[in-house]
Amino acid sequence: MKTFAIMNRKGGVGKTTTAVNLAYVLATGCGLRVLLVDADGQANATQILLPSGEYAGLGALLRGYAICYDELTVHTDVPGLDVLPAAEDLWALDLEAAGGNRGRCYRAVRDMREAMEEDNAYDVMVIDCPPNLSAACVSAILASDAVIIPVLSDACSATGVGDLVDQIASLRSLHPELRVAGVLVNQWHRSPVAEVSVTYLREEGLVPVYDTVIRRTDKVPESSWARMAVQAWSPFCSAARDYRAWAAELLEKEGIQYEG
Repeated sequence: MKTFAIMNRKGGVGKTTTAVNLAYVLATGCGLRVLLVDADGQANATQILLPSGEYAGLGALLRGYAICYDELTVHTDVPGLDVLPAAEDLWALDLEAAGGNRGRCYRAVRDMREAMEEDNAYDVMVIDCPPNLSAACVSAILASDAVIIPVLSDACSATGVGDLVDQIASLRSLHPELRVAGVLVNQWHRSPVAEVSVTYLREEGLVPVYDTVIRRTDKVPESSWARMAVQAWSPFCSAARDYRAWAAELLEKEGIQYEG
C-alpha cells in the first residue's frame, strides 16, 4: 500500500483540494481502493466527502481510544473511497501529546497502516495534513512513503519550499526512507509571474516538480461551497482534467499499477 502525505506549512495552497481530488480520481478512474485520512482539525476533507455528523475518527486513533481501523473509517458514496474523518478535537492533541503521549501518538497512523497492509484493505492512503507540524501531522508523515507539496505560483510559495524540505528532512531520523515525491503547482494561470515561479522551482532542483500543473478556475471554489470534489462538481473543467492528468503522472512515477 502506497501512502502519500499532502503537506505545506502555508494555508490556501490547495492541500485539501489536492487530497480530495487525488483520492477521488484514484478510486473512480483507476479502480483503486483508497483511504483518505483527514489529519487537519478544520476537517474540510471530511466535510466534503461525508455527511454532517459526529465521528470518532483520527482523534480517537491518536489518543488510543480505538485501535481497529475498521471501527473508525467511514464509507463515502464514491465506490472504493473511504475516509478516516477529522474533528476539532485534533486541536487539543498537541497539548496532550506534550504531556507524555507523544510516542504513542506519533506511532498511531503507522501502526494503523501496518494493520491495513496485513489485511490488504487498501491500495493507496492519501493524507490531508494541516499547515503545521502538529502531532497529527507528524504521525501522518511518519506513516507515509512520500510527501507531496502543493504550491501556488508566487514568490512566497516558491521560495518557501526549501524550508519545508528541511523540516521534512529533520523527520528522517525517525523515518529514514521518507522522501518528497514532488511539488505540485496549483492555481496556475498564464502570466509572467507564474512562469517565473515555475521556472524557479524547476531550476532550483531541491525536489522534483511534476510536469502537470493545476490550472486556476472558479469551479474549484464553487465545488468547495457545494462540498463536493471538483471531479464531481465540474468533471470537464480545466482543474478536474488537470487533476486526472496529474494522478496518471503520479502513478506512473511511483510505479503503481491500476485499472483503466
